[in-house]
Parts: sequence; C-alpha cells; structure tokens
Amino acid sequence: MLCSNVTWLILAPNLRYIKIMGCAKMEEIMSERKLGEVADVVGNPYPTPFLKLEILCLFELPELKSIYSDALPFPCLQYFYVRNCRELKKLPLNSDSATKGNLLIRGNEDWRSKLEWENEAIRQAFLPSWGKCFPT
Repeated sequence: MLCSNVTWLILAPNLRYIKIMGCAKMEEIMSERKLGEVADVVGNPYPTPFLKLEILCLFELPELKSIYSDALPFPCLQYFYVRNCRELKKLPLNSDSATKGNLLIRGNEDWRSKLEWENEAIRQAFLPSWGKCFPT
C-alpha cells in the first residue's frame, strides 16, 4: 500500500492497537495539516488522536520522520514498538506521557541512541520505559 500518512485514523477514536508496516514512502503518521481537514469533517477543531490506544507498532518504515509534530497524551499506551524506522528521531511524548510508569518502549539500540528529546529531564523520565532492545 502506498500512503504518505494515516491521519484518517482520527476517525477511529476507539482504536486500541495499531500496527503500521512496510510503507516504504511514509514520512509521517499523523499530518498536522491533514488533521485540520479531518477535524472539519468530525466537527471538532482540536481532535486528540489515540486516546484509547494501548499498543503502537511501527515496523519497516524507512522514511518515517514523524509520528506527530507535537506531544500527544497517550493516556492508555502500554507498548510502543519501533523496528527499522531509522529516520524517526523524535517521539510524540512528553513528561506527562511517562508519569503512569507502565509504558514499555522497544526498538534497536542504534535507533534509541539517536533519539532527540525535548530536554534531558524528559529523556530521564523515559529511561524506565525501555525494554529489551531488538537486535540490529
């Protein structure tokens, strides 16, 4: 499937599991510009995606650069798996996303070491979330 983003997922607010894989040209999961268009359709000018999401898997997305431009609350997120998404340098997480303490993030060590965090405090807040890394 050839797609540049899956912003339309905002139309499925009860999703608990998302697995996106093998989209060689996908650069972003949620487009801020497209989200505005979808917001007009649903009649909510500030829709918040993924409020019920528990598991997010991103595999084999070599051009993926962004999940979303801003931090998202992810109140139910428990597992976040990333594999072969070498261009993904920022996660849409902030210190509030780490306060629950039950998030497990998995990805290979090389990817993990290249992640960019808003600040050191946020990086430190997510240290307990890192599970066993995938082999490179």
